[in-house]
Amino acid sequence: MSFIKHNLPLIAKAIPLSSLIYALVLFAVLWIPGYLASTNLYPGKVLIQDIVAPTDLEIVDVEGTRKLREKMASSISPRYLVDQGTVQEIQEEVASFFAELETLRQTPLPELQQEQSRFIERWKITPGVLEWFMETPLPTYTASKTIFLELLNEALSRPIASENLEDVLWQLNSRLEENELPEEGKRALSFLAFRFLKPTAVLDVETMQRERQEIISQVEPVKRIIPRGEILIPKGSVLTQQDVEMLRSLGLGNWQRSFSGLLTLSVLIIICCTAEFFYLKNFTPSVLAKKDLLWIRILIVASVIGLNTFSTRISPYFVLLPIISFVLCTLLGREAAFGEVIVLFPLLLWSSHFYFIQGSYSYLNLLLPIFLLPTKISRRDLIRTGFLMAFINVLLVTLFAYYEEKQVLTLLGNTLFGLISGIGSSVLALGAVAFLESTFHVASDFRLLELVNPTHPLLRRLMIEAPGTYNHSIMVANLAEAAAEEIGADPLLARAGAYYHDIGKLKRPYFFIENQMGGRNIHNRLNPNLSALAIQNHVKDGVEVAREYHLPPEIIEIIRRHHGRTLMRYFYEKALRERNDTVMEEEFRYPGPLPRTPEEVLVFLADSVEAAVRGIRNPTPSKIETAVENIFQNYLKDGQLDEADLTLKDLRKIVRTFVLVLIGTFHTRLPYPEVANTGSSDEEAQAEAGIEQ
Repeated sequence: MSFIKHNLPLIAKAIPLSSLIYALVLFAVLWIPGYLASTNLYPGKVLIQDIVAPTDLEIVDVEGTRKLREKMASSISPRYLVDQGTVQEIQEEVASFFAELETLRQTPLPELQQEQSRFIERWKITPGVLEWFMETPLPTYTASKTIFLELLNEALSRPIASENLEDVLWQLNSRLEENELPEEGKRALSFLAFRFLKPTAVLDVETMQRERQEIISQVEPVKRIIPRGEILIPKGSVLTQQDVEMLRSLGLGNWQRSFSGLLTLSVLIIICCTAEFFYLKNFTPSVLAKKDLLWIRILIVASVIGLNTFSTRISPYFVLLPIISFVLCTLLGREAAFGEVIVLFPLLLWSSHFYFIQGSYSYLNLLLPIFLLPTKISRRDLIRTGFLMAFINVLLVTLFAYYEEKQVLTLLGNTLFGLISGIGSSVLALGAVAFLESTFHVASDFRLLELVNPTHPLLRRLMIEAPGTYNHSIMVANLAEAAAEEIGADPLLARAGAYYHDIGKLKRPYFFIENQMGGRNIHNRLNPNLSALAIQNHVKDGVEVAREYHLPPEIIEIIRRHHGRTLMRYFYEKALRERNDTVMEEEFRYPGPLPRTPEEVLVFLADSVEAAVRGIRNPTPSKIETAVENIFQNYLKDGQLDEADLTLKDLRKIVRTFVLVLIGTFHTRLPYPEVANTGSSDEEAQAEAGIEQ
């Protein structure tokens, strides 16, 4: 704790407010949609997106558990009770039988035959059975009756199910066989048992229900693992009460789980944004230094993630994430875009609950444009890369469909969304770049390519109204661009800056020697201070013209710093010669500020070198090299490069490049021979070719 307490102020000071704002915006766009989708669950709601498992879940397989419990419950044997009513009915019927039989045994002969027929018909017995009971001696009859009643009551004491009646009769007959009764008597009693015995069992529902519940309670629920990202309920489904309860039991829509998710996402964003801050600080510090670039990051990331949330609800293969890479690569540079992708992907993976295939597809769409776009990005490159991304998406969709064994119609639908993702993203990115670069005046490659086009209105004005300055600017641009390539600076920015560094001369072009075309020098009639003031003002005027034409801030800074705080030595020395009072050197210095970025330094040096070399009579390589070396040494001694973000090694490369370019430009040529007759242009060309050979 003491470590955190001691270092927290240092960390807070190191990470600027812009990074905190960016982190808050990320939190809003990543958390709010998922929170609303997970909490707004109610029966009857039609899902507009799949509900997926936020993590590996162990759930109860309700259907599997129900089947297992039914199986265990069906294994319970039926339980019976004795139906006492049926038992009493049987006992009364048997008692009535023997009472009538004993009456019949005492019936006199004249009526006996008629009564026996009536008895047989009433009790449905055979004549043989009645004959045995009528003729058997009384002791044997009494013993037989007693044995039969005992065995019958014994059998009736237990429930007799229909399916068990035959077994009970078999047991009763077996018991009869154990007695010492005549065989005919045993057969007669067996017939009576068959005649009177019937099922007496009724189901013991209460006992069976209790045993069923006990068995069901002992059955463990069947569980299964749902891997993270698997679809729990597909989009288009109507939520039931059971679905809502199930989802909330899994933590979806549960306040405690929402809080834990909020805490987790907050920590992830803090870690990722801190890592991104140090990445940008080390590799692209200019992104952190400019607030406009922060707003571009916020706008593009927030809007694209929002759009992507809706597009992926239509299809997981309809992703718009490439827009982020396209726009950031174009406006902020490849390093900044790569850092942004590194930060965004884990956050998107966590907040959107992507499963492997969707995560891989989104990651490749986010990352690949950074590697597919060329070093210098034009509008055509953006569209071409969009088509390439569409082709890659088709390959990925086909591969994933083969892995998941998708049907042909599903494959065709996903392929269509893959094509739309690639091409649509590049088209939307093109519009976003145009909007952002015009709104924030960013010096994107698109914008710089437009600025270096000779048909640009400002360049056409310079060419017509100040042709000498225009040619000087072209030469400065050649020098600055060549040196920028050598030291790893931005050659396109250096060229564009050189083209426009002297546009302030448009207001009074005749004050500058290159535009006087051999006419009278106006400064011969002015005092040195007034001349110096007029010359100084071309810097301030250039800034105003640049703002009027909405040039990017980087170009305006090059204009503002292209003279640093150098001394206008010609007018300073003239003043020394003409004035008797003290001449202040500061009166003849440009107001600054000093050049700082590599592109500003290159234009500053190229401007001075080109003007100095142009003034050398009969320039030779040694004279050019000496002049360039002297200018660099003087500027180092004068402190004009004190704020330059360059090393001495870089300066040596710049000197060498400038000398090579200037020697190639101011090379000596053999004089043309005198031609009496000027002849045709073809003849001149042939003569020139012969000389150079």
